[in-house]
Amino acid sequence: MCRRIGMLCAAVLLTGSAVPARAELNVVISSTSIAPGSTGMIDVYLTSDASSSNPDMLNNLAFTLQITQVVGTGELQFTPAQDFSYLNAGSSPGPQYVFLGNSSDWISGQSTPPPVGGVVTQSMTGYANDTFIGFDSTNDLNPVSLSASNTPVLLARLTFFAGMNLVNPNDVYQVSLVPNSGDGSRDSGSSTYFNVVDSGFNETSHVSFGSTPGTVTITEATVVPEPASTITSLTGAVLLMAYGVRRRRGSKAQSPGSM
Repeated sequence: MCRRIGMLCAAVLLTGSAVPARAELNVVISSTSIAPGSTGMIDVYLTSDASSSNPDMLNNLAFTLQITQVVGTGELQFTPAQDFSYLNAGSSPGPQYVFLGNSSDWISGQSTPPPVGGVVTQSMTGYANDTFIGFDSTNDLNPVSLSASNTPVLLARLTFFAGMNLVNPNDVYQVSLVPNSGDGSRDSGSSTYFNVVDSGFNETSHVSFGSTPGTVTITEATVVPEPASTITSLTGAVLLMAYGVRRRRGSKAQSPGSM
């Protein structure tokens, strides 16, 4: 009996200690809608649920975002030439960049412009320009501390293109982190990681992560009048105005008071 009780207690202790690892960082991708033929933008944020007394430390990162079709058969694409001015963006509009003032990509880009915070490419199973691979580190390798009290911070601000011949109204696309969660270690072979490295870029620590995907919905196309129909409408308006003026002049000439 005592042995059975002992085994039961041990099982309870093991069950209590087998708590899944908590994701310290969360990559949150915004959602938006766009009309065919237009260019849109999404923001990617990084949040932390760590306490300010024990924050997450970070001086190096990489992440992969991929567009996938949810509804429809079109192809929403990242714009090949991205604007990386967000690497030096302050708090307006939105949160400031995670490595603001100390971005290696931005600082090195001033000597060999333009700044490069990532590349647009094609996934193994997708279509052209469906993937963005981002990367950066602090220029002096000093880590930043992230906690629930000072996040969200901006991780990326990316543009995409809904070509008239590529998408259709009511299409829905999802923008997701690849992988959607992980231990945050570069040494795990993941395309997404959040870590601290030394001067030799050897990993000394890492932070686990989760993610929240975003969606892009294609709205109905905006009807723009063709040039020919616009000219016809203007011509008609001018003729109506001229006809009205002539009628008023004719009425005035035939009135008794004008004789």
